[in-house]
Amino acid sequence: MIELAHIHYDAGSHFVLNLVLAAMILGLALDIKTDDFLRVFRNPKAPSVGLAAQFLLLPALTCGLTLLLDLPPGIELGMILVAACPGGSISNFVTYLARGNVALSISMTAFASLIAIFLMPLNFAFWSGFNPEAVELLREIDVDGSDIFKTLLMVLAIPIALGQAIAHFHPKLASILHKGLKNLSLLALFAFIGIAIFKNFDAFAKYFILLFFCVLIHNGTALALGWATGKLSKLNTADRRAVMIEVGMQNSSLAIAIVFTQFDAQPGMALIAAFWGTWHIVSGLLIALVCRINSRGKSETGPHMEPDGTRTDL
Repeated sequence: MIELAHIHYDAGSHFVLNLVLAAMILGLALDIKTDDFLRVFRNPKAPSVGLAAQFLLLPALTCGLTLLLDLPPGIELGMILVAACPGGSISNFVTYLARGNVALSISMTAFASLIAIFLMPLNFAFWSGFNPEAVELLREIDVDGSDIFKTLLMVLAIPIALGQAIAHFHPKLASILHKGLKNLSLLALFAFIGIAIFKNFDAFAKYFILLFFCVLIHNGTALALGWATGKLSKLNTADRRAVMIEVGMQNSSLAIAIVFTQFDAQPGMALIAAFWGTWHIVSGLLIALVCRINSRGKSETGPHMEPDGTRTDL
């Protein structure tokens, strides 16, 4: 079993981390248009396929992986928590690089962030309940599902509502705030991750191969799931790429924040979430490169858009 030193964490750090994540979500919400939500209902097939893979199939497969691989409880809980998260905003940019349907990617990110307020704690509680060792660890940490819901209200619901209001009534201010919040909050989050790794550097180095193996298998499963559901649903190439990347690039920043604020900074969970946050960027860029190479000389169906929502011919 991985034995990591307890990460030093107090009430002040709890408040600051929640504030950092809320700022990140606010930055995302400032760049989301109301049409991004409505698009899900106007053209429901592709987003429905993607959201089902993300919120139903991925947590189920992740639970199966944890039982099959027989990992330390902290790592298993970290994997299930990451799987229960919505997609992250960086998936929109990676989808653009992969010549996927960026409009679909943005819509899925926006809608997933909204419904994650309810589905994330339910998914995590439900699927972790199938793992006896994970349940025992949860008892030791004494986690209350209602506390996770309250955290999601604070770091997801309120920032999304505030960001939408600012974007609607003060679009110029929203554009300025979006760039600043995106960069500053990301730097602050990296600082928290760096502290977590520094405090447990010996154990991190000792179990690097195990952590990398877990994240590699888990992230590969998520990407393959996104591609397979899109293929089986007969989505066009651009939509299928968007779904694959959205399912394979979870908002691990949200997972990290929840680990620190609700799970007493459980080291195994913190490290697996931090490793996920690094690796999924690498794997996403590799997938985008493969997609671009595969696209040369081919005509693909589906709208391509810039990350800001404007159409372009790639």
